[in-house]
Amino acid sequence: MMIRAILAALAMTFVAASAKAADKEPCAPNMVCASAPQSVINALQKIGYKAVLTKSDTTGNPMIESEANGQGFHIFFYECEDRKSCASLQFNLAFAGEEANTPQLANLWNKKMRFMQMSVDDQKILSVSYDLSTIGGLNGENFADVAQWWVRMLRELHTFFDEHPGAP
Repeated sequence: MMIRAILAALAMTFVAASAKAADKEPCAPNMVCASAPQSVINALQKIGYKAVLTKSDTTGNPMIESEANGQGFHIFFYECEDRKSCASLQFNLAFAGEEANTPQLANLWNKKMRFMQMSVDDQKILSVSYDLSTIGGLNGENFADVAQWWVRMLRELHTFFDEHPGAP
């Protein structure tokens, strides 16, 4: 029991330290940081993707609407203090509730894929996401690789759906 309490306290300390680090360390020039949403927009646009800064309906945190290969997706900002000074990003795509959207389908995907995770909520909304920390920043080449990897995984996702009738 004591070990669990210690681990929980350490985890909370790490999360708090991560958010504070993002606030104290400004995004260096030519780096991509969740603490500087415009740097994410610029990096996406530089590699040819649409990027429009908006706000999340649920949190008020920054959010980017983007698109690749005709497929719209969002980039959510997390670990934010007062809706700014964020420390991490999540690339996310969600599909409306369908009967075929089941935890079993998500588990089939998750068994094969390492980074892009699939989940299904109680309303059968299926989501795929990829999370990354940007504390200290990513250089443009690293961020381009992340974005291009996300787009490759979206193609894999559509192949997966084609192999599973009824899926989105």
